[in-house]
Amino acid sequence: MNVPARWFSLSLLILSLTVGCVSLPTEPGGAIGTLRVSGPNVWLNNKAGKDGDTVRIGSSLATGPGSSALVEFRDGGYLQLDEKTDPIFDWLAQSKCILIRIFTGQAYLKRERACVEGPNISLVLNSEANIRIKAGTRLAEMTLLKGNADITAPAQMRLLPGQQVTVTGKRITPLRTLSPAELEKTVAWREKYHFKPLPDEEPIRKPLWPPAYRPPVKPPPTPRPPPIRHD
Repeated sequence: MNVPARWFSLSLLILSLTVGCVSLPTEPGGAIGTLRVSGPNVWLNNKAGKDGDTVRIGSSLATGPGSSALVEFRDGGYLQLDEKTDPIFDWLAQSKCILIRIFTGQAYLKRERACVEGPNISLVLNSEANIRIKAGTRLAEMTLLKGNADITAPAQMRLLPGQQVTVTGKRITPLRTLSPAELEKTVAWREKYHFKPLPDEEPIRKPLWPPAYRPPVKPPPTPRPPPIRHD
């Protein structure tokens, strides 16, 4: 899948916020997390994904109808995808930020630091947010639940917990502060998916060498027949 050229400028905006330098090339192949699967339609790098698969820099992930995927990041936090969602994972080395490009769909992200891009939105997130992208209508909606988030495109602004921003094309609607009921409704989609816990790794058992000494067991004495009596 080709990344639209306009996203290059969004990457520059993210870097200018953090280190003020041009973007660096990605470093494909580095492991960033472990995949969890709910439902039959999850694909990792265009192959059927399964619990325990490794997600790497450069990986693409996609969910189909009735399915969700959850990426547990190795350095903490996670990303959960709703059905029909298709992110690609990159790495901004100088800013030390995982870059999650979402083309369409909905995701819940909990992470201390992550960079997120959609076709018409770019942000740096610290903590928890719900992100919804509708590529056909060029609509992007970002709801912050905890922590803070800095929108870097199409305009710069900071969100506080409970606030929601909507971008249609390049137009940003005024920030809304949602009620607790509205926040709960925004993330209610997560409740329809269930993930099985990953099995624990078997501990490595070292053989005893040399074997522990055990004294030989003597067999019981053979009973003797009674003596023959001659009367």
